[in-house]
Amino acid sequence: MYLAPIIDSVLESKKDTLLGRPTYFYITDVLNRAFKKTEPFNFRFELYKEYEKNEYYVTGLFDMSTGKRHVILNFSKLVKTFNITPGNWSQFKFDIAQTCQHETIHRDQWAHRTVPADVDKTLDFRNITGTLSDEKIYLADIDEIDAYGHDIAMEIIFKYPGKDPYQILKTIDTRKKVRSYIYYKKTFSDEDWGIIKNRLLKKVFLWLPQVH
Repeated sequence: MYLAPIIDSVLESKKDTLLGRPTYFYITDVLNRAFKKTEPFNFRFELYKEYEKNEYYVTGLFDMSTGKRHVILNFSKLVKTFNITPGNWSQFKFDIAQTCQHETIHRDQWAHRTVPADVDKTLDFRNITGTLSDEKIYLADIDEIDAYGHDIAMEIIFKYPGKDPYQILKTIDTRKKVRSYIYYKKTFSDEDWGIIKNRLLKKVFLWLPQVH
């Protein structure tokens, strides 16, 4: 996976520290301190009144002008703590690691590019507030297709352990656990997205050997 050994090692080293019911501030503080010397990410949290008490969603963005990678933990506004257990740790760690890797791909995409003065200098990961039209433009971007191809490859390996990942990819339209692919399908459900789909699946195919 993309930087997976480093990211996984850092996250796993903080498992015992985070298990329990830590506050949102504590979670992000622990993560910021843990990654500071290896792969610095800017972790922060945001609150949503629509979320259930133990519901969460991990999003991110890459700031092209500063080169900073931001990881946002979206939590419920109803409480101030999040219950992390041995049972949900694996999924929680995966969600954070996936976002870290997604933003790192964007960082490397822009490593040798000049950022035009007239463009938005941030790339959002899983924009949860934009319009449907915004979502389509976002997901059709070639850089996002590349990064989401990696996300999908990760999800295939994580959600279908022991299965032939290429068989999962071949039958991906019937699969219920590959959320990033479902996100694409849902966003483009009202139009022919054949060209985008083919580009996306090609990226998944190319990423799988590095993720597997």
